[in-house]
Amino acid sequence: MICAALAGIEVFVTGGIGGVHRGAPESFDISADLQELAKTSVAVVCAGAKSILDIGLTLEYLETHGVPVLSCEQDNFAAFYTRDSGFRADFRLDDAAAQARFIRTKWDLGLAGGVLLSTPVPAADAMPREEIDGLTEQALAEAQARSEEHTSE
Repeated sequence: MICAALAGIEVFVTGGIGGVHRGAPESFDISADLQELAKTSVAVVCAGAKSILDIGLTLEYLETHGVPVLSCEQDNFAAFYTRDSGFRADFRLDDAAAQARFIRTKWDLGLAGGVLLSTPVPAADAMPREEIDGLTEQALAEAQARSEEHTSE
């Protein structure tokens, strides 16, 4: 984002953004790109936040820091591998011209910082949310068990 802004590039596209990690109330683990998005005037287009993250807290963090979250093709924010995170975006704008007007208006009003546009993965390539949630929970449980094994040694 920083390099894009320095080069005069106003729209940055990535697969998935980072965010607030699960367990952040204890670890304070929040991806630095959220802080950067809050202060750098670049629009970020993505397929949502990575599924391993706490998407609800990620969206709450963005709201707290004045980053509008738009969605395209649906009301809810996407979740990287799955089209629907279960959390609503701030605004749904399907038309590219309307998205551009929204972003431009924010900056013309002197409101610095980015805008996040969530565009879901194509339906043919998406994983069902229940499946990705199950795999994520399994991986987290296995990681916790391994951590406890190493701690007890």
